[in-house]
Amino acid sequence: MTKLDKFMQNQGHGQFTYDVFKAAYDSDPKLQKLVTNFDQEKIEFKDSEMDDVNKLPGNPGRPSDAVGKMAKSATDLGDKL
Repeated sequence: MTKLDKFMQNQGHGQFTYDVFKAAYDSDPKLQKLVTNFDQEKIEFKDSEMDDVNKLPGNPGRPSDAVGKMAKSATDLGDKL
């Protein structure tokens, strides 16, 4: 948050605080779609559309974990040969 405040001040936009960001976040659905989490110290932005999938209820893990397990299972021939 401190780095963002300094950047905004350097751009001539005045002081940028947690309260200013929270008010903007609460009122702007576009911003809500870009941010995954924030607090007084940091703002976490969405890396990709997969962030939305990872938040779904019942999702046992990251999709990449599932893909890795499937790939390992597909290539593990074990005693089948």
